[in-house]
Amino acid sequence: MRNLLTRRPRHDEVSAVELYLVRHGIAEKGGDMGDVQRALTPKGRARMEAIARALRILEVRPDLILTSPLRRAQETAAILARGLGNVELTELSQLALNGAHPSELSHLLSGYQGVETLMVVGHQPSLGKLASFLLCGSPEGCELEFKKGGVARLYAQTGGEAVRYRLEWLLGPRVMRKI
Repeated sequence: MRNLLTRRPRHDEVSAVELYLVRHGIAEKGGDMGDVQRALTPKGRARMEAIARALRILEVRPDLILTSPLRRAQETAAILARGLGNVELTELSQLALNGAHPSELSHLLSGYQGVETLMVVGHQPSLGKLASFLLCGSPEGCELEFKKGGVARLYAQTGGEAVRYRLEWLLGPRVMRKI
């Protein structure tokens, strides 16, 4: 039996998409290395491993993980991929910090037809703007704040004219680690 946080309704005529948005874990300060090469700290790695365990308890099983090309996001995605059962990872340059407008990201995500459960690992404020766009059609309409390691579950029914997402839950890293 699926946990209440991951249970999805049954629909005969339409297909469904589960979308998990995850902000990368705690990373090193910028310094001389530049923003692109900032790695997760040991604390950031440990916390993301705990979050991966929580997602496994919540029966989150992505078919594919899309990740920003920035090192901290790639490391976060790799921890999640291992923790959730060696999930396939794909780097998407448009997920880089402020890499693409949410409407472009939405269009790119819609291209993953046949993927029922998709996870996206990226950055704030880009993830919050993407969530806002998917939920209410505007990047600023209901922008969500993602803490480092925060996870949101959006659900959409596909078919018909437009994909309509709804927010199922948004959990901060502290709550995730207590699951």
